[in-house]
Amino acid sequence: MGVEEIFKALSCKWRVEILKEIAKRDLCMCELEAMDHLDPSTLSRHIAVLKRAGLVDVIREGKRKRLVLKDPRVLELVELAEKIAEGRQ
Repeated sequence: MGVEEIFKALSCKWRVEILKEIAKRDLCMCELEAMDHLDPSTLSRHIAVLKRAGLVDVIREGKRKRLVLKDPRVLELVELAEKIAEGRQ
């Protein structure tokens, strides 16, 4: 995982929202589909980007896929970026 992959993953508002939801509690893919109003294929692509960046793990439990935040410090990075962005507005 390189820093480029992390910032690429964080460059999309949907992926940031997915990370925030997973940080609250580990979620099943089906729960995210219901909350984010994203179709399953789009959600899967976003999860793949987050996974490649090393930000989430996907744990298979039978037919279910549970999403787990690998390192909660990524939320500190998101919060800092949001504060910086607010300062420019």
